[in-house]
Amino acid sequence: MTKIAIVEDQNTTRHMLVELINAEPGYRCVCACATSKEALVEVPKHCPDVVLMDIHLPDGSGIACTAQLTAKMPELQVIMVTVYKDTDLIFRALKAGSCGYILKRSRPEDIIRAIAEVRAGGAPMSGEIARMVVRSFRAPANASDPNGLTARESEILMLITQGLSNKEIARKTSIATGTVRNHIANIFKKLHVRCRTEAAVEYLRIKDQGAGEKS
Repeated sequence: MTKIAIVEDQNTTRHMLVELINAEPGYRCVCACATSKEALVEVPKHCPDVVLMDIHLPDGSGIACTAQLTAKMPELQVIMVTVYKDTDLIFRALKAGSCGYILKRSRPEDIIRAIAEVRAGGAPMSGEIARMVVRSFRAPANASDPNGLTARESEILMLITQGLSNKEIARKTSIATGTVRNHIANIFKKLHVRCRTEAAVEYLRIKDQGAGEKS
């Protein structure tokens, strides 16, 4: 049984998400909170596996709430569910510890799929959000990358930001799954990070910084 917590201030949306989760076999909503303050008390108490987190709450930011929750519960997986398509908010949410970022207007089956993806080690994003992230990687990568990433490693990093698993990356790049694992290990080492989300966020941060220096 996958335990889900919902943090959403709009009553209608919150109730809809609760009903959606509880109607899905193998999923159960263990708590539904309307504020950041409530979430910081109830989420640790109920120990969910995944939190569906609104990005704007009446008493503060869902991003700040995510950072506080993941600091207390390192294994917690947070998916931001929001109406906002803002690149800065996306990167801030990922840096705060969220594992995915989907839009509220996503279809119910897409929300359920996002939960399944994050439980499988992916980083789910709505198609529109994924395209925004991928655009940040459009500058050609080569062996002279300031982080030492090769073109193949940069390509794999782009696919990681789309939430693809190692098997999916292997299929897309026509290389062995073991080779993908080796590339990801090298990426982590070169960027001094510990997980897929941190790798994507760190590389984007450095690329953005480089773009700012050129302008």
